[in-house]
Amino acid sequence: MKQPNRKRKLSMDSKEHLNQDGCLEQAEEEKKPRDGATPLSHVPSVAAQEAWSWEQYLTEQKAIAAPVELFSKDQSFPEHENGFQVGMRLEGIDPRHPSVFCVLSVAEVCGYRLRLHFDGYLSCYDFWTNAGSPDIHPVGWCEKTKHELHIPKGYRKDKFVWMDYLKACKLQNAPKKLFRNRSSNGPMPKEFQVGMKLEAVDRKNPSLVCVATIADIVEDRLLVHFDNWDDSYDYWCDVNSPYVQPVGWCQENGRTLIAPQGYPDPENFSWTEYLEATQTNAVPAKVFKMRPPHGFLPSMRLEAVDRRNPRLIRVATVIDVDEQRLKVHFDGWDHKYDYWMDADSPDIHPIGWCDITGHPLEIPYRANDVKILPGQAVCPTPGCRGIGHIRGPRYSGHHSAFGCPYSDMNLKKEATLHDRLREQTQANLESDSSHSRSKNLCSLNFNGKHEKVNSQPRLVQQAKCLKIKGKEDIDLDNLFRGLSVAGGWVGCRLPGASLSPRQHESR
Repeated sequence: MKQPNRKRKLSMDSKEHLNQDGCLEQAEEEKKPRDGATPLSHVPSVAAQEAWSWEQYLTEQKAIAAPVELFSKDQSFPEHENGFQVGMRLEGIDPRHPSVFCVLSVAEVCGYRLRLHFDGYLSCYDFWTNAGSPDIHPVGWCEKTKHELHIPKGYRKDKFVWMDYLKACKLQNAPKKLFRNRSSNGPMPKEFQVGMKLEAVDRKNPSLVCVATIADIVEDRLLVHFDNWDDSYDYWCDVNSPYVQPVGWCQENGRTLIAPQGYPDPENFSWTEYLEATQTNAVPAKVFKMRPPHGFLPSMRLEAVDRRNPRLIRVATVIDVDEQRLKVHFDGWDHKYDYWMDADSPDIHPIGWCDITGHPLEIPYRANDVKILPGQAVCPTPGCRGIGHIRGPRYSGHHSAFGCPYSDMNLKKEATLHDRLREQTQANLESDSSHSRSKNLCSLNFNGKHEKVNSQPRLVQQAKCLKIKGKEDIDLDNLFRGLSVAGGWVGCRLPGASLSPRQHESR
């Protein structure tokens, strides 16, 4: 197996941006000083960084590393180098709208990771992913697979042609050989088909199991959509994920099934009546296979992406686990930054992953290791070296609590960004086949007629029939009444649910 070059260096941020004609120009936001300071990412603790090693650290801490065999193929050491280059174009999923495929460009390359940019939009919406991610595809993939491609702002759908776009703007598409072939994972069982019903855990509110639909299938993964909810709650998973279960699973296991929004009698939801009303079928129970327990245990060490500053990967410790998730603590940092994440998240890696792939590893914070140069702007947050910004990748650094992702004033702010697609008209959104497909499949009223999807917070609507981990029903109407505000409120600390404040805010 070919191992990636250990000395792969960080590519510079792209200083280019699409103008209104779709061609590249230097972005205005890149011309301005970034928060008025030079980030401290490469000045303090250089000596400590060079002297630090996993082997020595584990010995000092009397700790053990999470065994490599616990990590999936998407989490473990890659088989090939990251061949993507800044400026290459590709197609991929919008993380905030998992049913939407977009025109993307590589804005930055760091080890085996990519910062991807939505063509035609500000860089504050950029996001990080791994080079082997199943969420990215070569140019032309959407057309080949009959998926709607969300084109750059300012273009007309009936006028956008990939090859013309690349040629006119002198752009390069990412070669197909750079994208990971997932055929080794085996084909999707034919019993799983788009439009079929199942029961699925709401990943943003893991205590809830809800009525759901297979909205899409790509290679070995399926897209879960919650009936009569908008696509911001959708997620992709493989068929053996513990988050998807057959129809009737809740009844057999003493769990409360959350009925679709608007169902006339949610406390007495009937799958038989619902399947008949929506003229749909359930996924056969026999095709579901139980995935073995994830195997992670408290005190195990690993490397994890810092969700508050996703350009960084830190030394981390597993401090708690449940059936599908693990709680991560960043060594040397306050526990208020801990958060829960899925055991199969692509943002955790075995120790040594950063070294093998050439990605910088943020070592545990120790006050004595930080040396401040005379006249240097300093972020007041302990442990923060001025990298990143609460407003996203638009700013690479900060020197004040106002811009710091870790400051107390920003701790409960998951992001200060508006939804990238919110500016689009509802008519444009509904014209996307990715949205209309989910709408056609899952947004029927219970007489079999179409109705508009309601985007109110999920838990506000479903409070009356909620049961937490098999305990007695709880009437949460009063609890949620103050939270029924328009927008994408997700997650809350529920009575009887073992949710930490860090877990809540990280969702």
